[in-house]
Amino acid sequence: MRDDSRSPAGITRMTVRGRILLFQILILALVGLISGLALATLHLTEEFVRRVDSVHGRFEALAELNGQANNYTEQLAEVLLLGPEQMPDFEAARRDLYSGFHKLEGATREELGALAYWSDRSQEEGELEFVSRIKAVFEAIDRAAQRLFGQRSRGDPTGIVESFRNDVEHRLESDFEGMIEAALHDERSEVGAELGRVRGAQWHLLLMTSGSSTLLMLGSLGFGLVLRRSIAAPVRELNESAKAIAAGKLHHRIPATGRDEFASLSRSFNSMAEALEIERAALISVQDRLEAEVQLRTRELREANRRLRALNSRRTQFFAEASHELRTPLTILRGEADVALRGQPRVRPYREALSRIRNYAEDMARNLEDLLAVARSEAEDMSFSSQIIDGGEVVRAAVQEASVLAAPKQISVDLSLNADHSLIRGDAQRLKQALLIGFDNAIKYSKPHQTIMVEMAERDGVLEIVIRDNGSGIGANDLPFVFDRYYRGRADERSVADGLGVGLAIAKKIIDRHDGTIDLEGIEPSGTLLRIKLPLVQRTDDTNPDR
Repeated sequence: MRDDSRSPAGITRMTVRGRILLFQILILALVGLISGLALATLHLTEEFVRRVDSVHGRFEALAELNGQANNYTEQLAEVLLLGPEQMPDFEAARRDLYSGFHKLEGATREELGALAYWSDRSQEEGELEFVSRIKAVFEAIDRAAQRLFGQRSRGDPTGIVESFRNDVEHRLESDFEGMIEAALHDERSEVGAELGRVRGAQWHLLLMTSGSSTLLMLGSLGFGLVLRRSIAAPVRELNESAKAIAAGKLHHRIPATGRDEFASLSRSFNSMAEALEIERAALISVQDRLEAEVQLRTRELREANRRLRALNSRRTQFFAEASHELRTPLTILRGEADVALRGQPRVRPYREALSRIRNYAEDMARNLEDLLAVARSEAEDMSFSSQIIDGGEVVRAAVQEASVLAAPKQISVDLSLNADHSLIRGDAQRLKQALLIGFDNAIKYSKPHQTIMVEMAERDGVLEIVIRDNGSGIGANDLPFVFDRYYRGRADERSVADGLGVGLAIAKKIIDRHDGTIDLEGIEPSGTLLRIKLPLVQRTDDTNPDR
C-alpha cells in the first residue's frame, strides 16, 4: 500500500497514532528547549541587573565617603583655626564619616552577595578587607586629629600646622582618597569583566538556542514530511480505490502491508470489495435468470394478448352483429304493439300486456343502440376528422334532433346563443354525437312537460355549452363515477331504466379528443347540469368555415 523505501524503516513500522505521538513529542521538546534557554537568558539578565544595582550602590557609598572625608578635613581645619566653638560641626562630620563606613560595608556585602554565583572566596575576602583597611586609615587620621586638639588645648601651637598637613591632610589626600580611587577603579574593571562574561554567556546561549532550534526545526520538518508522506500516500490510494470501486471495478485491490491503521483499513477495504464482487456475480446470475424468465413471460403475454385481441375482436363483432340482428325484430315487435294498441282492444289485460311489450321493446332497442355505439367505438377506435367548424351550427343541429327525441314526452328544448359563428377545430359529427348523448340523458331523466335549457357562450377563449334539466338529479356519491363505462348509479334515484351506462363515457372520450372538458353537476333541489368546454380557434382569413 505504501512505498516503504521512501521512509525510515522505524517510521513505517509504527502505527499512525505512534507517529503522531512522536511528532508531538518532538514539538514539545523544541518548545521546552526554547523555553529553557529563554529562562536561562532571563536569569542571566536578572543576575547582571542585580550586579549593576549592587555596584551602583557601592559606587555611591564610595563617592559619599569621599565627600564626607573632605568635609571632615574642612571641619577639622576650622576647629584648629577658629577654635573649639566649631567642634559640633566637626563631630557631626566625624559621625557622618563613620556612617559612610557602615554604608560602604553594607554595600560591599550586598555586592558580594550579588556576585556569589560569579566570584570566588578570595575576591569576597579582599572586598571586606578593603573596608577594614580604609577604616583603619581613617582611624589613624582621626587619632592624629585628636592629638592636634590636645596639643592646641594645652596652648602648645608649635608644629600644629605641620602636623595637620602631614598627619591629616596629606594622609587623607594621598592614602584615604587614593584607596577610594583604587576601589572605584577596581569596581569599574570588575563590572567590565562581569559584563564581558555576561555577554559571552549570552552569546553562548544564543548559539545554543539557534543551533538547537535549527536542529529541532529541521528534525521536525523532516519528520513532518515523512509523517505526511506516510499518511497522504495511503489516503490517496484509498481514495483512488474507492473511485475504482464506485466505477464498477470490483476486482481492484489495495496492496496491504504493515500493521498500522491504514494496513488494517486496506484489508477491510479489500474484504468489502471481494464481498461486493461476489454479490455482484450473484446478482448478475439472478439478473440473467430473471431476464430469461421475463423473455419467456413476455412471449407468453404477447401470445395471450394476441388471443385476447382476437377474442375481443370476435366479441365486438358479436355485439355488432347481435345488436343489428335484434334491432329489426324489436322494431317489428314495437310496431306491432303500437298497431294493436291503436285498435283500442277492449280487454284490459290485453291492452296492459301490449303496453308492457311496447315499453320493454323500447328499452331493449335503447340498450341495443348503446351496444352498437360501444361496438363501433371499439371496432373503429372512434376515428375523427379534424377541421375548423362553426360550433353554433353543431349546437343548433344537435338541438333540432334533440327536439324530435323529446317530442314523445312533450319536453321542450330551449336554446340560448350568446355567441355567433364560434369557430372550433374538430369533428362536427362526433361533437353532435356527444351533445345528443347529453340531451338523451336530460330527456331520459326529465318528467313530461318540462323544459331543457341549452346555453352557448364564449368565455376567455373557450366555447362553453351548458345543458340544464329539471329531472330527478344525481346523487353526490355518483358524480365521481358518471363518466366511467358501464357505471349506472343507483336505480332508485332514476325515474326510468338507466341503460348500459356507456353514453357519458363515449361523450367524454369525444370531448377529450377535442382537447376540451366535460363535467356533470347536480342542481338543487333537483336536476343536472352538463357543462362542455372547447377551445376556440383564433379568427383569421384562413379560418372562415365557408371557404
